[in-house]
Amino acid sequence: MATSPKMPDFPNIPPRKPVDEHAKLHTLRRNKFPWLVLTVLVAAALLAVIIAVLPGGPHLRKPPVGAQVPAQPTATQIQLTNVQLVPAPVGDAVYLSAVLHNVGDYDITGVQVNAQFMGNNGVPAGAETGAVQSANGTSTEDLTKAPIKPNESRPIHIYFEHTPKGWNHELPEVKVTTVTGTTG
Repeated sequence: MATSPKMPDFPNIPPRKPVDEHAKLHTLRRNKFPWLVLTVLVAAALLAVIIAVLPGGPHLRKPPVGAQVPAQPTATQIQLTNVQLVPAPVGDAVYLSAVLHNVGDYDITGVQVNAQFMGNNGVPAGAETGAVQSANGTSTEDLTKAPIKPNESRPIHIYFEHTPKGWNHELPEVKVTTVTGTTG
């Protein structure tokens, strides 16, 4: 076979690289749009909207100073007369029947009393708390529905569900513990 001294002509053969040339690193092409900055701005805007839309905590007001607290009704505004002990038809419950006089300047909307029941030997046998209710014949009505006006008197009942054992069955010592009212 005969060889031709002429080299074949290949059109796209890259030239050989010299031995001392090192490999070049290819850098990734960077996108020109700032996605990270845009994401941070959108997140900040969403956070601002959430904070603006959600309700805040409770709005606390300053408590009134001593001069601003309105006067409240006290136990001295209450006078009980004609107190009678009425046993309940069932169990160890009792009623105290009385007339309540409002000698204060406020409508009375609630009265709570503590009754000290004495034993046979004069030692307290126990105490019970009861709420005062307005007496209308055989029915009773809460004082919040029918307040007792200043200088008004009204028949009332106080119900004690359990009387202590060893009680001497005499009138207990009644002490007014709580009075609620409104200005008339």
